[in-house]
Amino acid sequence: MRRNRKNRDWLPAGIAIILLLLGPTGALSAAPGGDDSSAALLSTPPQSVWPAPPDPPRIRWMSQMSKFSDFTGKDQKKKRNWFAAAAGAPSKETEQQKRLGSPFGITIDSHNRIFVADWMAGGVVVFDSETHKVDIWGAATGLPLRMPIGVAVDDQGRLFVSDSALHVIYCVSREGKLLAQFGQAQLQKPTGLAIDKNRSLLYVTDVAAHRVAIFNLQNFELVKTIGGPGPGSQPGQFRSPLALSVDRRGFLYVVDTFNHRIQIFDRLWRFVSAFGTQGDGPGMFSRPKGIAVDSEGHIYVADAEFNNFQIFDAKGRVLMFVGTQGVRPGQFTLLAGLCIDEQDRVYTTEQRVNPRVQIFQYLSQPESKN
Repeated sequence: MRRNRKNRDWLPAGIAIILLLLGPTGALSAAPGGDDSSAALLSTPPQSVWPAPPDPPRIRWMSQMSKFSDFTGKDQKKKRNWFAAAAGAPSKETEQQKRLGSPFGITIDSHNRIFVADWMAGGVVVFDSETHKVDIWGAATGLPLRMPIGVAVDDQGRLFVSDSALHVIYCVSREGKLLAQFGQAQLQKPTGLAIDKNRSLLYVTDVAAHRVAIFNLQNFELVKTIGGPGPGSQPGQFRSPLALSVDRRGFLYVVDTFNHRIQIFDRLWRFVSAFGTQGDGPGMFSRPKGIAVDSEGHIYVADAEFNNFQIFDAKGRVLMFVGTQGVRPGQFTLLAGLCIDEQDRVYTTEQRVNPRVQIFQYLSQPESKN
């Protein structure tokens, strides 16, 4: 955790939201590279399990993806002939050096395809585990995205994408074709998405309206809103909520970003509890962003300023944290999105300085199921 951090004055709302979504825009370095020795160092995690021995491990680092070739395995460099170079033909090497730009929201479907909202990469980046191919769903595929932030998949395999700039939600088929769009009349700046598959409901955080909007996925009609129309700090009120998650019971967890807390609501959208406060100690938050809940009810919260994700029990008591600042595996820089799949694999995204996806595995312990 960071120490000796002074409290900051509130930024104007528009500037604060931009910084919240995109992270700092100045003094950004290029993604790490270099010779073979530095590449080997950057691919080696300084810590591969958390907590460290002799305690029983609960989280294990698995892998990471930044360049598309990290996923496809095609990293060989091919020389172009002089005619192709003179004609300005696309370089094979350039194609193989494509990478994530500023990833934010992340989700996984039943075929283990990983969807990453990345406006700098041109839309939604799709990592297909079955074909080992990487596609980008965006303007070139008929999906007019400007600033995709949140992504979520329903039980039909449809992908939902929030566009914060166009204040709209897109519904996309398994093949990447646009099926519908909705929310323009109800949303100001939609960000995080979460789906209650049992009830066919889509939850959307709206950072500008300071509320959560709930849509019916059968007809895309607005069902209800929680919070708003302005910011507030009372239970059930928000100050720029950024992300949210739904657990297996249908309980809703909302990152109330500028109130530096997590709010929990039951299936009937009644306030249950909240935890967290502004600070730099365990269990506190500075710039919370992504959130997810694993199969055992543990709550994971990513914090962009702490460069880690903290894990809490169902009552909001902090259990441990994973990560420190850095660019090596298991470290983070501008941590943003977070999700958990059906196998309790934890996926994180980082923005701009070292844009990538990291994958961790939650390791269940026998006593945790008793």
